[in-house]
Amino acid sequence: MTVNEQFFSIVIMAASGILIGAVIDATRICISALAPKSLLRKISWILEIIVWALLGVASFYIIFIIKGGEWRLVDPLSQILGIFLYESIFQPFFRFLGRLFIMLIVRPIIAFINFVFKMIRGMIRLLVRIIKIFIWPFYKLWTIIQKPFQRKFINMKRAIFKKQP
Repeated sequence: MTVNEQFFSIVIMAASGILIGAVIDATRICISALAPKSLLRKISWILEIIVWALLGVASFYIIFIIKGGEWRLVDPLSQILGIFLYESIFQPFFRFLGRLFIMLIVRPIIAFINFVFKMIRGMIRLLVRIIKIFIWPFYKLWTIIQKPFQRKFINMKRAIFKKQP
């Protein structure tokens, strides 16, 4: 492997370290945004271990693609360098990009979904009210017809459950 290829692989592994730092930071921010009593927040350490494992697999896949599977000590050191670079230099930039992504992409999608659900709920309420309007005369007629029978049933119930002296 030439010096140029080694330098290129170190730069790629440092960039993957920066991305690893960004993913872990985003995971922690998303978990901390959850309600304190939510299930995901209670098992956040398991979720973080799963994310770390997936990032480790992705790192080894990058090594496999770049170097043909040759692992050297400089690879994890350059990833650690990338994580430190993220923490010291790139964290404010990535957090700004995250806030921008949430404001421009996530919130409009959530607002659209809420709008659709409110429209569906409003249509169902309107349909139920229309059905109530059409059923109301028949309901009134039913209560008028039912009253004599209801009185007989109440009197029968009193006779059955009457306390014995």
